Amino acid sequence: MKQFKWIFLVFLMTTFSNQSIAQSHTQALSGFQIENLNAQDFYQLLKQTTSPQLIDVRTSAEFYQGHIPKAIFINYYDRNFMSDIKEAGLDTNKAVFIYCRSGHRSGNAIKIFKELGFNHIINLAYGINEWYRQGLPIEK
Repeated sequence: MKQFKWIFLVFLMTTFSNQSIAQSHTQALSGFQIENLNAQDFYQLLKQTTSPQLIDVRTSAEFYQGHIPKAIFINYYDRNFMSDIKEAGLDTNKAVFIYCRSGHRSGNAIKIFKELGFNHIINLAYGINEWYRQGLPIEK
């Protein structure tokens, strides 16, 4: 009986501690906050935010095929990516919404934003691919 209770306790702990990236969750690391949001939650928070800082880190070809309205284009693959962020005039004290095609580039870009002093990043989990699947607004 004791063994059953122990196994059940471990099961509960692992079940509730594991959270999928597709679900909304926040990770705070020494004053630095990352939120990985699904497309619907990202969209709702974006709509509720006054003058959001929305960054598309895809290539120019991807950006011009369609992007989230009012997104600022800063190509992650550009060798000047870091200086392009600095030149964009973003406020390091405000949240930055960031996305790419699938979530990989934006996930990597978060490290650079952190290095530049940004303290709150909201990442679109699964990228614009998920945005398209949800039928959310696109601008060309």
